[in-house]
Amino acid sequence: MAIAIEKIVYPGKSLARIGGKVIFTDQGLPGETVEIAVLKETKKYTQCLTTKIITPSPERQIPSCKHYQACSPYQYINYPYQVEIKKQQLQEILSRQLKIDSPGLKFRSSEQIWGYRNKINLKIIWKDEKPRLAYNLPQAPDKFIQADECFLSPRTTNLFLTAFIETIAVKSLRTVNELVVRENAKNELLVAIYHAPSLSIKSASCAFKDLSKRFPISGLILIDINTLGKTVLWGNDFFKENIAGIDLYIGAESFFQVNTNMLSVLVEDLQNNLDLSADKVLADLYCGIGTFGILLSKKVKRVIGIEAAIENFFFTEKNIKLNNIKNFDVRLCDCKEAINSLLKQKIGLAIVDPPRKGMDITICDALAQDGPPAIAYISCNPATLVRDLKILLSAYEIKNIFSYDFFPHTPHIETMVLLNKK
Repeated sequence: MAIAIEKIVYPGKSLARIGGKVIFTDQGLPGETVEIAVLKETKKYTQCLTTKIITPSPERQIPSCKHYQACSPYQYINYPYQVEIKKQQLQEILSRQLKIDSPGLKFRSSEQIWGYRNKINLKIIWKDEKPRLAYNLPQAPDKFIQADECFLSPRTTNLFLTAFIETIAVKSLRTVNELVVRENAKNELLVAIYHAPSLSIKSASCAFKDLSKRFPISGLILIDINTLGKTVLWGNDFFKENIAGIDLYIGAESFFQVNTNMLSVLVEDLQNNLDLSADKVLADLYCGIGTFGILLSKKVKRVIGIEAAIENFFFTEKNIKLNNIKNFDVRLCDCKEAINSLLKQKIGLAIVDPPRKGMDITICDALAQDGPPAIAYISCNPATLVRDLKILLSAYEIKNIFSYDFFPHTPHIETMVLLNKK
């Protein structure tokens, strides 16, 4: 069956219509005619798989990664058109869900579209008696696609991955299950290896010893998949990154934006668009390792950070000390539990950067009722962003909307909405 693609809708599905019924498929660009195979039929829509491109769009290109459908399914689209698609998707979501136009939407595209990821997470699978690096297939946790080289990651990371899998093969280390590699701006690596409890620490140390001589590894950590207990084989369980002139310690399992250059752009927008002053208290909700609070601490009276993840909290404290910040208090607790007492402290402005699931409704309600004069809401999921904004806009109005392409070649959209109290 052939269909004509109308548009690509968030998060990355190609849409067509036949007899008024919506058809969703993959890998189809607006204006293309594609051949499809039906996967699932429902009353409202039909889910399909594209099997052939009949009339290709001039915006189509050859993907760089063989496994691109697992790591970056927009690789078949040239980059300027990816940006246009994401802009249109965000504007449509805001218009449809919030009934607002966004002519002032400022979209920040990424200058670096390859090798931008400072973190990669891969599974180790065995195929034909050989270990392979692999990604999970989308929405299929028990299915994998081999990933020999990922062009979203920097060169040093890819070279290390090749050497690592060769080591696993030579030493036949079948107890190694998963690998996380982080790379900073100095091309130093922080490596976390997840393994079964039966792995011998001594054997692992001997097996990986050569890698520390061949690569700039700041730390290599073994993590038991059952207990999550850590063993540092050498170096530290963290390394250092610099953002806007500020050094930050990042742990192997810490939350940190994967596109360091785009993070600097977002920070600059924060500094230029927030009304920061020496008499204001800044609340940094979901503060992670303290990135935003530390970078803005010199421009406000006090920063109060709230973080629920123990490793993030630990590194926030380390980063406060590292930068000799005296006006940043961080609390280890869930934002939902802290919000009411926090808002009693004459907060001047708040930054909220929740996970993909967005904010809990009790936090949204508390901010709408007793929130500060200004909020910067940073979101990695437009769907939960607009859900939360529906509550916040009862008390706030939108000042500015910025969008950032933190993840070129993927459907992901990062957004920052600046809100002022009505």
